[in-house]
Amino acid sequence: MMSRRMRGALCLVAPLALGFLPACSDEPTRPPPEVDIFDRLAAIPGMVVTEENSGAEGYRYFVMEYEQPADHGAAGGSVFRQRLLLHHRDAAAPFVLGTSGYNVSPTRQRIREPAMLLGANQLYVEQRFFAPSRPEPADWSLLTIEQAAADHHRIALALKPIYTGKWISSGGSKGGMTSVYHRRFFPDDVDGTVAYVAPHSFGTADARYLDFVGSLGSSTCKDALRYFQREVLVRREAMLARIDAQAAENGLGYELLGREKALEVATLQLIFTFWQYYDESVCPDMSIVPTDDDVWTFLDEIASPSLWSDEEFLTYEPYYWQAATELGYPAVTESNVADLLQFPGIDVPETYLTPGKTPVFDASAMQDISTWISAEGERLLFVYGETDPYTAAAFELGSAKDSYWFLAPGKNHSASIVDLMEPDRAKALDALEAWTGVTPVLPPETAFRVRRTRRDPD
Repeated sequence: MMSRRMRGALCLVAPLALGFLPACSDEPTRPPPEVDIFDRLAAIPGMVVTEENSGAEGYRYFVMEYEQPADHGAAGGSVFRQRLLLHHRDAAAPFVLGTSGYNVSPTRQRIREPAMLLGANQLYVEQRFFAPSRPEPADWSLLTIEQAAADHHRIALALKPIYTGKWISSGGSKGGMTSVYHRRFFPDDVDGTVAYVAPHSFGTADARYLDFVGSLGSSTCKDALRYFQREVLVRREAMLARIDAQAAENGLGYELLGREKALEVATLQLIFTFWQYYDESVCPDMSIVPTDDDVWTFLDEIASPSLWSDEEFLTYEPYYWQAATELGYPAVTESNVADLLQFPGIDVPETYLTPGKTPVFDASAMQDISTWISAEGERLLFVYGETDPYTAAAFELGSAKDSYWFLAPGKNHSASIVDLMEPDRAKALDALEAWTGVTPVLPPETAFRVRRTRRDPD
């Protein structure tokens, strides 16, 4: 079935606490249970619903758009349509509110770990300002963690009359960060939060990452990675020629950042990214001298310069705006290749913004999150990978109540609950059961062994 409906329009009323606005002056009426879920969703004011073929057994799949105010503190202002991906199972089952932190792809269907463990409904929300979920014209000062939290709050208010089970928020990497920020501003929207491999950086060059990355791997692997990193820039012209060939083959452009800068950024991020997604078993072989093709193949696999081509640059610009204004960013060492760089100091968030944007970093944003977690946080569950560089800046629980922090041995940026050793895994599953009233069921061994990549954070 493929259909599309819209019911009502955006309703804005007097501001709530924090200056934000509720979903509507007249909350969606609970239809009788026999009404089809499509019609119940389409009856929500401001919601557009399309049903697509589901790629997940036991689920119906809906691609939706929900009308949101660009500024939750300003009644009657501009609006935008925020994309939502819903896998519906049962209105009485638990509900996982997935905070992507980035864009979402309607064609890439995947049931993530919390929903799989709990047999839950799953909604994934596209982050504001990631196209097409962007106000036009776009006032980038409205891309803040508090405005995004208000987006998720309005979605929760709209859907809770339909989905009456317990609610869990969850996300991976930046999505996990986003789920925590939502809880900071609207702590009662969900019954618990599961945040995977979510960093909590301080400043736009957080030095905690440097020692952590430097400690990873054997001396042999470290030497091999440093050697290949240097060889990329020693063979600069050969690498640029391969960037050009790849661009011609795939229709890529480098007008925004430039191919030379893209090469240097990829080189600087090579070692960090290697440990983020790989392990020592795929360290380069140093027994033979690599050819230009060998060096290029390794670079392209680990930290491809194409990730900074024009289309990618524009797609992920909202992340770099947030990094430059509130989220912070890892420091990356240049020492191994300092004598080969033409653009020293290039790997900072401002590099990845189009001209005309002037971000100002607000250090108080992440300090406030830290304070809230320790003083008021509850029902938070964090999972990290032992060799993931982002673990260097992991959230700390402080005095948070009924909250948990776990480390998956030997795992990287793909760490999950099933990767935990006992008794940690049992503790995590017990927490989910306590928060939802549903006993988690472990899936088959390979059910969600999908490697998380920089361009697929969840």
